Amino acid sequence: MSKISVGLDIGFSSIKVVFLLKDKDQYKLLTLGSIPSPQPGIVSDNINDLEALANALKRLFAATKVDSKDVVAALPESRVFTRVIDDLPYLTDSELSSAIHYAAEEFIPMSLADVNLNWQVLIRADGKSKNAKTIVLVIASPKNAVAKYIKVLSMAGFRPRALETEIIAVTRSLVGSNLFSPSTLIVQLGATTTDFAAVSKGLIWLTRSISTGGMALTRALAQHFNFEVNQAEQYKKIYGLAQDQLEGKVFETLKPIVDIIASEGKRVIQAFDAKYPAYPVKRVVLSGGGAKMPGLVVYLANILGLEVQEADPWYSIIKDKAMVPKLAQDASSYSVAVGLALREE
Repeated sequence: MSKISVGLDIGFSSIKVVFLLKDKDQYKLLTLGSIPSPQPGIVSDNINDLEALANALKRLFAATKVDSKDVVAALPESRVFTRVIDDLPYLTDSELSSAIHYAAEEFIPMSLADVNLNWQVLIRADGKSKNAKTIVLVIASPKNAVAKYIKVLSMAGFRPRALETEIIAVTRSLVGSNLFSPSTLIVQLGATTTDFAAVSKGLIWLTRSISTGGMALTRALAQHFNFEVNQAEQYKKIYGLAQDQLEGKVFETLKPIVDIIASEGKRVIQAFDAKYPAYPVKRVVLSGGGAKMPGLVVYLANILGLEVQEADPWYSIIKDKAMVPKLAQDASSYSVAVGLALREE
């Protein structure tokens, strides 16, 4: 039986929705849509701001003309705490639960009573041999952040089927559970953060998030050239890291910030390769709105010494031929929304 699944990505600068039709094991794109996020949007606790966001969601869904109220939405990586715990011995389920709660107190800067704690066992050795290891991906979501998202969705008349983190959604849309994909570093370039995930055999083994994103690049241009933010945004999109444009002035302004992102990516790759030397990172996939910045792919490939490519979340999805050129233009910015829509029950 076929059914519609909806992925809703409420970002800081834009809101995106993707409607997929699942039929047996295949997904077909029905429609998609995007609108600018009202400011300050989801970061605000003011009821009027949250109502403005809920109304924007209603408008977006009305424009897509698909009547489906069940949605899967994403929590931004900056609001959740994600960690791979890889130094646990063989543990039973009950032992594992208490070990994770104990370990979580180390990396979560708030009371465990105030978070929802979820985990996925990545590796669990068969027995109690001396070197047996248990490796677990742990995600802690602050209850107040989750409650706010659920409130906004219900104000808009939607039923949240699930909330998950952006990086999990992106991994699903770009790598899936393909056991034969090479180990990959996914770099999700958001407006306010850049998130990294080292993925191998369809699983996330290492994550990192830094508070340097697209807005930092735009602000640097606005300050350097004394531009309004909108004009700085246009310069970033048109010239980016192209060294042969405008005497390289845009490139020189953006380079120090891109270098912060590149060096963090390099650190994640080195940490992953040191822990899992049998499966070194072989490629880097750039996702999010910033992935299309001119010159970025080549610049990062030179620094990291690896193949770097733009994300294509549509590769396994059936779509009308007429839509293909349009989808390609914004492909990388839909990685989160597509990944959410691909979530199984």
